[in-house]
This record gives sequence, C-alpha cells and structure tokens, in this order.
Amino acid sequence: HVEDEKGGHATGKAIYIDWPGWAGKSKKNDPSAATMLVFSVDKETYNVGETATITFPSSSGARALVTVENGNEVIKSLWVETVEGETKFQLPITKLYTPNVYINIALLQPYASKKNDLPIRLYGVVGIGVENVDTKLEPQVKMPDILIPEQNITVKINEKQGKAMTYSIAIVDEGLLDLTRFQTPNPWNTFYAKEALGVKTWDVYDDVIGAFGGRIDQVFAIGGDGEWAGAKNKKANRFEPMVIHLGPFKLEKGETKHHKIKIPKYVGSVRTMVVAGNLEKEAYGMVEKTTPVRKPLMILASLPRKITPGEKVTLPVTVFAMEKKIKNVTLKIKQDKAFTIDGEQTQKLTFAQPDEKMAYFQLNVSDFSGIGKVIVEASGGGETASFEISIDVVNPNPLTTEVTEVILEANTTQNINLKTFGITGSNIAEIELSTLPPMNFNGRMKYLIKYPHGCVEQTTSGAFPQLYLSDIFDITTNKKKRIQQNIDKAIKRLGGFQNPNGGFSYWPGQNYTDDWGTTYAGHFLLEADRKGYVLPIGFKSSWVRYQQNVAKQWRSGDNSDLAQAYRLYTLALSGNADVASMNRLRESNGVSNEAKFRLGATYALIGQTSVAQKILSTARLDIENVKYHYYTYGSSDRNRAMALETYVLLKDKAKAQDLAKTIAKRLSEKRWMSTQSTAYCLLAMAKFAEMVGGQSIKVNVSVNGKSESISTSKTLANRELGIQKGNNSIVLKNQEGNTVYVSIANSGILPVGEEKVIRRNLSAQMKFKGRNGSNINVSQIAQGTDFIAEVTLTNTTSNAIKDMALTEIFPSGWEIVNTRFTDFGDFAQNKVTYTDLRDDRANFYFDMKQNESKTFRILLNASYLGKYYLPGVQAEAMYDNDYAVRTKGQWVEVVQ
Repeated sequence: HVEDEKGGHATGKAIYIDWPGWAGKSKKNDPSAATMLVFSVDKETYNVGETATITFPSSSGARALVTVENGNEVIKSLWVETVEGETKFQLPITKLYTPNVYINIALLQPYASKKNDLPIRLYGVVGIGVENVDTKLEPQVKMPDILIPEQNITVKINEKQGKAMTYSIAIVDEGLLDLTRFQTPNPWNTFYAKEALGVKTWDVYDDVIGAFGGRIDQVFAIGGDGEWAGAKNKKANRFEPMVIHLGPFKLEKGETKHHKIKIPKYVGSVRTMVVAGNLEKEAYGMVEKTTPVRKPLMILASLPRKITPGEKVTLPVTVFAMEKKIKNVTLKIKQDKAFTIDGEQTQKLTFAQPDEKMAYFQLNVSDFSGIGKVIVEASGGGETASFEISIDVVNPNPLTTEVTEVILEANTTQNINLKTFGITGSNIAEIELSTLPPMNFNGRMKYLIKYPHGCVEQTTSGAFPQLYLSDIFDITTNKKKRIQQNIDKAIKRLGGFQNPNGGFSYWPGQNYTDDWGTTYAGHFLLEADRKGYVLPIGFKSSWVRYQQNVAKQWRSGDNSDLAQAYRLYTLALSGNADVASMNRLRESNGVSNEAKFRLGATYALIGQTSVAQKILSTARLDIENVKYHYYTYGSSDRNRAMALETYVLLKDKAKAQDLAKTIAKRLSEKRWMSTQSTAYCLLAMAKFAEMVGGQSIKVNVSVNGKSESISTSKTLANRELGIQKGNNSIVLKNQEGNTVYVSIANSGILPVGEEKVIRRNLSAQMKFKGRNGSNINVSQIAQGTDFIAEVTLTNTTSNAIKDMALTEIFPSGWEIVNTRFTDFGDFAQNKVTYTDLRDDRANFYFDMKQNESKTFRILLNASYLGKYYLPGVQAEAMYDNDYAVRTKGQWVEVVQ
C-alpha cells in the first residue's frame, strides 16, 4: 500500500516501500511511521562521463543519505544537506555504473520538527541505465547483394570505428531461422542486460527513536528484472540445410578481413550473421544481412521420404528461367544403382519469357537396399544448374535369418556352400565359433537388436546381453564400437521412461509405473554402471527410493512373489539390500519355485551363501513348463535362465552346467522366443561362459578363396563373412585338438510381395474411406486426396490378450496426417495404450478382451505421383506367439 503525503496514490518512476507498522497510526511527525519520497532524475539513460541531476522535495535542516547501488553492492554513498522547497545535487556517471544502478535516498527530518506533517523517515529508489560506448562494437559486413549457387563469394569484415575484435560468421537458410523465429544473437544485450537491485536495505527506525524500546529489523525487498527466455529446441529437418559456420577470427585494430566462401547447391534466401567480441575491453556487437540465393537458371525436384524396391515413382522437376536469355532448356537425369529410368533420360523445355515450368521423369526403383542419389542437370542460354536429392530405398519386410550349424571335430576340415537370399545389398553373414554347446547366440542377438517395437522391456532386452559380449566373444574393434553405441542409445532412451516417482513406465510419457519393467531396466542400468557406462542423471537415487517403498509395502498374495524377489535382488545389487523384506518373503507360505531361485541369489549377493543354499535346497531344477506369465513377461525359458544366473553367482558349476545345456539347446532350436526370454537366456549364458571359460579356438575360415585365421583363448569368437550375392564357398579347418561348434547366420530381406500370410487366433480387415465415410478404391487415387485407412482387428478366441502390437506400413507415395495436432476429431481417438507414428508407418499398442474387435483409423494423404506397394497389416501378441496375423499387400497408384 503506497500513498503520498496527501493520502492519494503515488505516481512516478520510483519504487517505494511502506513500513508495515504504519497501519492504523497517525503519520504526522510519528517517528514510527515512514512514507515514500518522490524524486526524479533528468534522464533515464546516461553515457559514461555525463552527470546526472537528482531533484527531490525537502525542507531545510534535513539530511539525505544517498547510495548508489547495483546488483551486488553499494558503489557510492554520500550525505546531502537539504534546502527549503527542493534540493538538487549532481552525480558523476562512471563506468562502474554500467549497465545500470539504483539511486536510493533515505531522507531524515529533524526530530520533533513542526515545519511539515511528514514522517521523520522518507524513502525512495530510482533506477537509471548507464551505457559505455567503449563496450559497443559495430562490425560491418560487405558481400554481394545476390548470391549464386555453387559459386565463390568474398565476404569482407571490418569494425566501423576500427576497433580490434574477435568474430564468427554464420550463413544460414532464412527459412530455417524463421521456423524457430531465430534472432541474430547480440551479446551486448546479454552481458549488459539490466540487473536487478541486489542490495538489501534496513529501516533506521531503531536509530532515530529509542523511546519506543525493542528492536525491529525490517528488510525491504527492492528491485526486479525481466524473465529470461528459454532456448528453443532445435528441430530435425529432412533435407540438407544451407548452414555455413566459420570462425572465430581475430581482427586487428583498423584491419579488414576477406573470406572466400563457396555457396552450395541451394536456392532461396540466407541470413549472414556476424557476432563479435573483445574480452579485454568487455565490448560486444553484431551485424546481419539477408541476401537471396539464385541464378538465371534453377531447378527443383522432390521425392517421397522413403521408396520401396519395385515401385514406380514420378519425379517432378520444376525449372525456373529467371532471365530473358533463357529460351531453351535441356534436362538430363543421371543413372544410379537405386533406380532405372522408364522413358527418355533427357527432356527439353522452351520459355518465351522468364517463367517456371515442370517436367516429369519416371523412375523404376531397383531391387536394392540403401541410399541412392537422383541428380538432375539443366542447361540453356549459356547457364547450367543441377539438383541432387537423396533416394532412401527401404524394403518394409523384416530381416530374415537362416542359421546353419556345424560341429567341427578336432583337426578336421568341412566345406559349406552358402547361398544368399533376399534383395541386393541386404545380404549379411556372420560366423560364430564356440567351444561350448551351440546356442545360436549371434542369431538370437540379431533378433533382439532388430526387434521393431520399443517398450521398456524390449529396449532393455535389446541391450542387456550386449553388456557381456566383449567379455566372452573374440570380436572385431568395429563391432565393439557398434555394441557400445547400441548400449549408449538404450541407456539414453530408458532415461525417457523414468517417472518423477523413480519408477519406469511401460511406454514413454505414461504416468503409471510398470512393476517388472522398473526392476528389469534398473537391473540393466546397474550392470551397465559397473561396466563404466554413464547413467541417466538422477536415475539411481530416485529408482532406489521407489524400489524400497514398493518392497516394504509388498505382502504375500500381492501380484508376483518373483517380482518381489527380483526387486529385492536389484536393491541388493545397488548396495541397498532390504534384509527385513528379504526375510519376510523367505518366511512367507507358498513361495514359488522361480522366486526361491531369485531370493537365493539375493542372499548370495550380500554374502549369506548358507541361507541361499538352504532356500535353493527346496527349489526344483526341473522348471515347470509355464508358457507365458503376463505380469513378468516371462516363460519357463526365462525362469531357467534366472536359475542359471543364480548358480553362476553361487559358483555351482555342476548344476549350472546342467541348466546351461538345456538353455543352449532351446536357444539353438528353430523356435520362437519372446524378447524377455531371449535376452535373459543370452545374458545368463554369457555369465556362465565367463565363469567356466573354455578351450582355445584356432580355426581357419576361407570364403571364396580368401582366408582368415581366427585364434583366441576366449570361449566364443564372432566374425562377419565377406560374402557375395549368390553362391559362396566356405572352408572351415579346425587347427586345434578340441571340438568347435560353428554357427553361420545368413541374413537377407525378402523381395516386396513375398511376405507370407499368417493367421493365428486373430483376424484383420483393412478398408479405405473418404472423409465423408464412403468406401473408396485405393488401387488408383488422385494426388492430393485425404482419406482414411481403417483396420479392424478381432480376437477370435475366448482368452484375453495382453501387450498387442499392430503395425500398418503405408506406401511411399502416401503421407500420414498427424491428427494429434489437427482438428480431425474421431481419427485421433483410437483407444490404445500407446501410439507410435513414423514417416511410413503407424504402430498401435493395446490389450484385447476375449472375442473383442477393435477398429483403428489413420488419416492419410496421396502426396506423390507413381505406383507403390501397400504392405499387409501385421499384428501380434508381443509375448505370446499363438496370436499373430499378417495380411497380403497390394499395389496402389497415385494419379493426377
């Protein structure tokens, strides 16, 4: 509450403070009252060297304490004697006052003065800005007003006043800058921004009146500042942007520097930004210039983001003739391994005047996987132009792997004929050598890495076994780097699953916690930490706190006792063993067989091996055949692997050996395993292999006459084979006196249209509808049409299904309209647990009740002319292979 001496509301440029004790008291000559002092300065902003004149109303005989304050300290203080009516005094402005200061006046009137009815104490604060011209740099940039693509330009940089400086140059596409409303940084505005008043002022009430007794320390919180704007997130772009960054460079006093810069293949407008500084002088500045980039003859082409082998795409090329001399233009498209040209490779266009016209080339996409390039060249009127666009050829079919297993007896030789399959560029073959029983470690690991979905369990499963590959495998340096990259990527992704309470959600962004996923991901991250990987910031403390709370609240009969035992195991692994909860679980009735193994491992971790052995004495080694346990995503195979991990921890080689043989046999069989079962079997076998070691491996591998000797003391060895498309001759020679188990994983991607139709306890039907709901035929659809893909999925059994995944892959010429950011209403209301939209596909994740049907809708747009392949719908229960469906694909065409 602020009033002036007449009781009205105060106005002015000062910040005023009213002492709270004033309320309800008479202000006239009251020593306990304080009010504002209105004063003024002759300007709001001063330059260093000027003098500020401060004026305030006063009566004679009073004294004013004037302090000059900034964000940290009192810079200057002085007493001013007052005169009747109005007092003026001058304050010299020095460079210490930059960027701004606050003038604080505390006016004290004589005690018991009768000259006016104002209180004895009056306060006022006014802020002023102070600029130092020596801290401002004025860089200048001289360059052509029009830039020409693929030509060199000279950029000249100097400082207007000839000052020395250090500077950087950036030339950036104006469109990119507009996307984020980017402004050229001006460091002067940052380093000389207005500072908030940081000096605290105490009332002098105790010093001017002692008769009232007591002590009051009243702190005035004075001042304020504008909010800092947060940095905007940079957005990914699907094209090569025009971005050039050079520097820093040092410019001497009075110097002008020249920079030669080549403009890339680009048409549009760019902003040249120069940001300069001189740390010694604490001076800063910037300059910017916007220039168009064009030439008399220009071309522009466009393609879908991804293209599938066998498709026919129409490549539109826009030709811009910017000057009258451009009359006849010849267009030519270069050949590439990614496509063949259907029709003429060269076309001609005629211009009567400056204009733009279009030409179309028909491309047949080759049986190829990878990135090709479309290069279009134009010439005419003495000018040339070219445009290059990447063509990403992707086969939507999954990677298929065939495994050949061979037992290579001591000092024997075997010949193998390996025939590749799939499209060109997709063929990969790797050989795995082992002195342990064959387990198809490499083939199973490929399945995990290539798995298309990514919940918290699947993300963890794809990376967990890779932690141990370098320990047990003799692998190349390049593969070690790839493994490290895979693990780093998984750790970073898992950081996005953790909720504020410390638990992990099943999908990113969900606000509820997945119990098993929290423990499983935490287990992986703890083991990764031991291997030297950097964990997400704050992960461990909040995760441990969450696990401790849940462990204490668990009671017998709640969910899964295995989940509790596993939770306690990871707490012990983190160094935070909950012995009370461990004992409580141990003494519970009806503890399951799998929980006993995990609880035994927990006691072994904390050094109580006798207790662990006692618990395991009542556990069965013949794990019962449980096909799938929804709560833990587990199976009998996964439970065996957890039991094996326990025996490895206890260093019980005999029992571990028996379990390892069973698990290795299950891994080597041509049978489906879930990601959870696969990952845990592999990591348990890896720990077992590290414990028992193995005999040395010395095998000579010859592929099509090119030999390589693989010699290692490790249990397993892995190498990539340099195969060629078609038939390959492989010769293996065991040069040691022990048996070596050989596994060759031959991988490829099947051609488009050769996917197999599958139907296991699910049915799927796909329809296409217009915006008005009427059925449409997409075998031919007009370019620019918006339409709806509608899939109905039916559970044909009387069993509920958990963790379903539906994948719809769309043709290259169609684009998904992301309705989460539009107003298309019903199309965004698919009732699912999680939605993952990509460039060319939509993934939905959900549960299904018995005999339930669910319908999913996606809004699409027919964007690019051509003939494209529409793959069939794929759906599966991610942890139960009894539920899967895949429909046949079809060819569709986008026409004008």
